Amino acid sequence: MGILKGTLPALLTPYSNNGMINEKEFIRYCEFGIDKGLDGLFCNGSAGDSQALNIKDQIRLMKLSKDASKGRVPIITGITSNIYQDTMILADEAYKIGLDALLVAMPYYYKFDEETLLEYVKNLALKVKLPLYIYNIPLFAPALNLNFIEKISKFKNIAGIKDSSGDALLLNHILDIAPRNFDVFVGREEIYTEALFLGAKGSMTSIGGIFPELMSEIYHAMNEKKYERALLIQKSLLKAIRFGMSISFPIGFALLLKARGFEFANTTIHPLSSLTKEKLDKCFDKAKELIKTIEQEVNIKL
Repeated sequence: MGILKGTLPALLTPYSNNGMINEKEFIRYCEFGIDKGLDGLFCNGSAGDSQALNIKDQIRLMKLSKDASKGRVPIITGITSNIYQDTMILADEAYKIGLDALLVAMPYYYKFDEETLLEYVKNLALKVKLPLYIYNIPLFAPALNLNFIEKISKFKNIAGIKDSSGDALLLNHILDIAPRNFDVFVGREEIYTEALFLGAKGSMTSIGGIFPELMSEIYHAMNEKKYERALLIQKSLLKAIRFGMSISFPIGFALLLKARGFEFANTTIHPLSSLTKEKLDKCFDKAKELIKTIEQEVNIKL
């Protein structure tokens, strides 16, 4: 149903020392990814601090993504909010800016039953003017079960799902019951090859923006049935994923971007303990060494 496919990054957000979005660096980061083979851009997700940014900043990230793309790749933006009016404002702005799709997680503070959430999704899908993808991210929002996913897959204007559960069994069943026009994207890098083999449309992940050339090669290698090559790259990236998750999310992934030469992890809008700040300083050299190791294992210059 949607126009999205392949490898998309869950874009992180860089900040200047004054706490404002570093617009120039964000565009450089997006352009780098596109030049390295990304098939689209995904802004205002969990890794991009969407739930800690105000509406103005989220809209700004939409515009910056559009500027960076220059029409070369499609753009999807997150519109998740516990303020329902804000979700609609973000959806409307995405349409006006000329983005291509929307992604929404379930409201995550008030506890709603399944029927209420189904009604929420159905009504939202009818109101927005762009294809809507549903975000299953149990780490931050209510987990979606197979029965729920099967029902929403038949709703009008629901284009697909991003599944960040990391549950390979659930993913397998989603791909089995999903209609052919329902796009399934994986949100966990650890199972990208397996997801593609089973029929997933692509991925939207943090590592996709940090190592776009590698995540893109996994996608192409799988399409060309070069399975050993795809698995080798995925296995090599596991150490980067563990590193990124070892420091307060998403700052660990930002540190990897810093090690790749981008102005990330210098400051954050999130509160950090003195211990975490010390860890960032101590781990920077480790991040650079990790990148060198991956470079040697996959035989690609990074």
